[in-house]
Amino acid sequence: MAGQPTGITIPLADGTVLAGNLRRPDGPAAGPVLVSYYPYRADDIIGSLFEGTRIALARRGYATLFADLAGTGASAGRGESFDLPREGSDLAEVIEWAAAQDWCDGQVGAWGVSYGGMTALAAAAHRPPHLRAIVAVYAGTDVYADTIAPGGCPSMLGRYAWAAHMSALGLCPPTRQDPGGRWREIWDARLRRLAAGPAHAITWQAHPDRDDYWNSRVVDATAIEVPALLIAGWADAYSEAIIRTFGEVTGPKRLVVGPWMHVLPHLSAAEPWDWAEAMASWWDAHLRPPAAALRQQAADPVLFFARRAGHGRAGPGEADLGAAAPEAGDGGPGPGWRSARAWPPPGGTELRLFLAGPRLAARPAAEPQRRAYPADPGVGIAAGIWDPFGTGRGWPEEQSGDDARSLTFTSDELTAPVLIAGRPEARLRAGLAAGSPAMQGAFVVARLAAVDPGGRSTLITTGWAQLPAGAVPGTLEQLVVWLRPAACVVPAGCRLRLSLACANFPHLWPAPANPVLLVGCGPGQESVLRVPVGGDSSPAVIEAPPPGPDAGWATGGEPVYRVVRDKAAGEVEVTFGIRSELAPPSGARLSLTETFTARLRHSRPDGAAVLARADISVRLPAGERVEVAVRASARRQSSVTEARVTLDGTQLLHACWTGDAPGADPQAPAGLDPAGQHARPGGR
Repeated sequence: MAGQPTGITIPLADGTVLAGNLRRPDGPAAGPVLVSYYPYRADDIIGSLFEGTRIALARRGYATLFADLAGTGASAGRGESFDLPREGSDLAEVIEWAAAQDWCDGQVGAWGVSYGGMTALAAAAHRPPHLRAIVAVYAGTDVYADTIAPGGCPSMLGRYAWAAHMSALGLCPPTRQDPGGRWREIWDARLRRLAAGPAHAITWQAHPDRDDYWNSRVVDATAIEVPALLIAGWADAYSEAIIRTFGEVTGPKRLVVGPWMHVLPHLSAAEPWDWAEAMASWWDAHLRPPAAALRQQAADPVLFFARRAGHGRAGPGEADLGAAAPEAGDGGPGPGWRSARAWPPPGGTELRLFLAGPRLAARPAAEPQRRAYPADPGVGIAAGIWDPFGTGRGWPEEQSGDDARSLTFTSDELTAPVLIAGRPEARLRAGLAAGSPAMQGAFVVARLAAVDPGGRSTLITTGWAQLPAGAVPGTLEQLVVWLRPAACVVPAGCRLRLSLACANFPHLWPAPANPVLLVGCGPGQESVLRVPVGGDSSPAVIEAPPPGPDAGWATGGEPVYRVVRDKAAGEVEVTFGIRSELAPPSGARLSLTETFTARLRHSRPDGAAVLARADISVRLPAGERVEVAVRASARRQSSVTEARVTLDGTQLLHACWTGDAPGADPQAPAGLDPAGQHARPGGR
């Protein structure tokens, strides 16, 4: 076992002093240390989430050191969101500092989930001498491609929800009150800085397009030579990023992909997995001296879950989470865990299906055809949401509603089960219809689904691509849409369906107007769907799932997830969020209520918005009460955030910030100064 985490400070070479906490196993002996670097407050929020996992690692003999990013939590300094090379450099320093402490035997690992996985990858690219191995979960190395504009299209709800959440966290005081008052000095300095300029979670919004700002934040994964365990979820936004990184790292590596959302694998509603035990085995192989003698490489470095698509067990409006048991009498590959020598599994074939009228056919249409589709900006709601807070809500639902609002192409019934394993591709001849307004920001979304004999449509995977800028309406251009990697078994008797639309709400910002899409079929304008199937993989057995979920330091709370349609106004709203109560070991108490809403009016997609409300109440150990309130409104190229902070009822800060793209016309509230920000550091 282990006691409560111990607060520590960590000096960096530039004079910045980071803060964090250390959890050690029982006993005085020095041992290996696992380091994590997050912007999510080690002493309360992220510390609570990982409490059970850190205890499990301590039982296996591993100390864990969680450090706050510079400028966040209890760390001094000033950081910028998504500056991965800089954060990787900082974490490399933390790794070397930890290796020199008397509680470390010189063997250090780096690990993390989401942002913490990104910093672990970034640190490994810096090659600190004492780093022996890493574990990265739901992470990537290219923030613009993986988070800001995946597939070249700007993301919507999850990205701006995260920005508002981070703005609120940045205003909260450290909750571990040291007697010397360092906590107050850190907080005062941060509030003064925020009174003078926007929060770091807002500054990136001035860079909507890929430019030097984003290029300078890319991590070179080919520089990672230490052993890397990479973990992804098929229902997570970073599945493609982790799989890409797996192909780029150059040292020993292992890839695990489960049917998970952005939630810790052992807490998943689908196929919970004891990832703490798997991590400990990974650390045993690479951190315990002599590592070379203990290293036991798996015969197959890839472990993935292939769910069943079609014949789902879930009811209407519920997620089809898949099942591990194969269909009786199907023959062929069954769903469940499988292992392979590589990803995608080698030796597979390609199923080619041509778009022909409303069909997916084995041969192209005999005559040229064009199908017109008036775009519906609300398509995508059934595809679920990306929840960066890991509430476990937002699974894809039955797809018939979105299918009906899309341009669909459906195959004949499959005569045998098919294992889809890889990244499907739609090669389209597409464009805007004559008379459509030429516009920037129009894109095509391709969804691949399995339709069972009863007509139930189960999402397999989705992808999108922008229509070529400057394309002449009425003409067809070659457009390649790469769908996200997937693994599923489609039973015999099901049909495959490709649905094309011009929206994926609320995951992507809608185009500024509703175009009419043209898709060509037949001679001279063939459109084809390519699906990777089969491959050399075999059934695998994983360890039994862990016991029930751990509550960490949470004492209460619940997730928020709802969809509201106003048929009279033609509007739809998707809201998610969380209410939580935390009682960290410092003696502080935190109450958080955060909701984030994507709003769309079908007739005016240019007015789509993300609205955020974040309220955090903190009772510090010495009795002070702090209230933080953040309200934000974001459009496609502008945002306005208002923040208030009070201490025992006295206002310390009231600030408004804008995060605007160059040339944007922000819909800002009256009273902002010409620089786009206004702050009153009252009571200071």
